[in-house]
Amino acid sequence: MSGGQAHPPTFRADPLAALRKKYTEIVASLDRDTAIRGLVTTVPGATGVDVAWVGLPAEADVLALGNPVNLETDVLRGLVVPRGVGLGGLVMAARRPMWVSDYLGAQEITHDFAWHVSQERIVSMIAVPVVSDGRLLGVLYGANRQKTEYSDVMVGGLETAASALATAQIVAERARHAAEVAVHEERHRLALELHDGVGAMLFTIGAGIRTLSAEPDLEAGVRSRLATLEAQTAQAAAALRGSMRVLSTTPRRLALGVALREHCRAFSERTGVPARVLTLTALPDLPAASAQTLVDVTREALVNVEKHARASSVVVSVFAMADGVAVAVSDDGLGIDPSVAAAATGAEPATGPDAGPGMGHGRGLGLGLASMTERLGRVGGTLKIEQNEDGGTTVRAWLPA
Repeated sequence: MSGGQAHPPTFRADPLAALRKKYTEIVASLDRDTAIRGLVTTVPGATGVDVAWVGLPAEADVLALGNPVNLETDVLRGLVVPRGVGLGGLVMAARRPMWVSDYLGAQEITHDFAWHVSQERIVSMIAVPVVSDGRLLGVLYGANRQKTEYSDVMVGGLETAASALATAQIVAERARHAAEVAVHEERHRLALELHDGVGAMLFTIGAGIRTLSAEPDLEAGVRSRLATLEAQTAQAAAALRGSMRVLSTTPRRLALGVALREHCRAFSERTGVPARVLTLTALPDLPAASAQTLVDVTREALVNVEKHARASSVVVSVFAMADGVAVAVSDDGLGIDPSVAAAATGAEPATGPDAGPGMGHGRGLGLGLASMTERLGRVGGTLKIEQNEDGGTTVRAWLPA
């Protein structure tokens, strides 16, 4: 982006070896903050810059700088960089790497942060976007304290570091999401156990007290005591219901994952066939009715697997797709007669050598698929039935977000 006389930085023979090793360790930690700190720490040694830091989105079109490595002061920590301002602001807007060999003399950037840069004795600076699936996750910075021309190798090294940083953040976010889903699933399970156990017990106690209170020959003191016990039992039942409501309440962003995991667990308990849920991408918030539709279709697909597939494993995948959310239920069972799938979903049946083995599962399966197709269609969704490469079946439901 800028020229001038420069001093080339020195590299190890394999400048990215440390980054690759550290990346593996960091991804294993599944913690977003740890991932960011650990990866930025490797950038100077891996790419040849003197110092490094990262800007993370603080709000729309604004970065907050942090995680500095080898800086001499704290003047950059917490600095807010709006879109289009300074080098990082330009990179945020352009979504491509940019660099200047003389930051304070560069005409192509604003100089809102000239004082901060001079305090750190920074001369040259490079910044690359941290992007995943079109989403800006931050801007990775490197800088040198002498005039530096950033070669393609250096730019590529920073881009590799930014890519690793994006991947580590996404992996950590999905791990956190999966952990939150598991926590709320367990809370929901506890609520059901309280309802079936303690709730039923309190109901029985209350009914017994009311039966005793109806005896005609009770002494006044005993009747009064029974009335007190009945009121206390009613209060305990009300408190229990409140606790169960709290335990059962799931944030909307997690509701779909929690429900899918519950149905997979119930399927595995009924059948002994392992079933697991994979959340493959970040998911948009869905209206409650849409999420419930996907959950109901998934439950019906699992029932079909239980009745007809003779599968030894099932995977339920949920992911963002084409401005919507898709859930795919894949089994390794017998497969499905293409004519049954086509009739149920309204598609043309496959013909020729790729039409599948022709194992029809009967009229009941066709009616179940037709019901799912109709329900999805009422809310703008679609259903597809596909034969897997290994002979099993995938039922794929999609709804607009």
